[in-house]
Amino acid sequence: MIYSLENEFLTVKINELGAELCSYYDKQTEREVIWQADPTHWKRHAPILFPIIGKVLNNSFIFENVKYKLCQHGFARDQIFAIVEHSRTSIKFKFSSTKKTKEIFPFDFALFVKFTITAKELKVLYSIENTSSKKIYFSLGAHPGFNCPFSKTSIFSDYIIKFEKKECSDRILLNADGFRTGKRAHKWLVGNSIKLHETLFADDALIFDDLKSKYLIIESEKEVEKVKISWNNYPHIGIWNPNKSAPFVCIEPWNGMADETGLNIDFSEKHGVISLDSGNKFECFYTVENILK
Repeated sequence: MIYSLENEFLTVKINELGAELCSYYDKQTEREVIWQADPTHWKRHAPILFPIIGKVLNNSFIFENVKYKLCQHGFARDQIFAIVEHSRTSIKFKFSSTKKTKEIFPFDFALFVKFTITAKELKVLYSIENTSSKKIYFSLGAHPGFNCPFSKTSIFSDYIIKFEKKECSDRILLNADGFRTGKRAHKWLVGNSIKLHETLFADDALIFDDLKSKYLIIESEKEVEKVKISWNNYPHIGIWNPNKSAPFVCIEPWNGMADETGLNIDFSEKHGVISLDSGNKFECFYTVENILK
């Protein structure tokens, strides 16, 4: 089922399947900002990545000497979420661990996703509660796709991604199978912008773990609109396009990332994994705002 939020500026739609954002429609400019899941390129809009991000080696991980099977990006994106609360401008979803999830991820948890619109800003807040009697471990990320180009008068390479601050950032490298190589392209991002072009993602996603910026903007000199994406409590950022002339770009705030090839370690030691004590809560959020220049 699809649920809607609305104010004088926006209509936002969220699917109960995966609590997935599937539309941010700007009434003023009459433009859809979110990628509309054309399966020719990518069949999703903005999936939740939980309890892993990217791939684990052999689609499995070890925790306390027990092996668990878990596929890329985890299982939350394919679960039906329950409604906790719903108003005209806000909605909150919940998914809790079950006997079935514990067969592949051995922890008790409650995952909440809250969407709120204020003027033209959409806030997506993730909360994880540890409902077990012992510490749990997990990764948590977002994967929203944004239509790019914005109109038929522009092309993908007209756009740049402009960061809040000047950066001197390393790019974390992936191999052809989507695993971290353990190597970095040092000072890959110098300055405050990346120009988009069709071969930019030939070696998979751009991944950073040392950005100073807390937001970025997708913009073009040819357009009167720009899209601002901000993030809070996400130390890692991925930027992705499937590199098949797909007219969108994903901006992905993460806590965690794919496994490093050949590195077999306990899940509790996985790069970027979050540890959460019994009864405690972890929160992070991102925002989307379509802005007229």
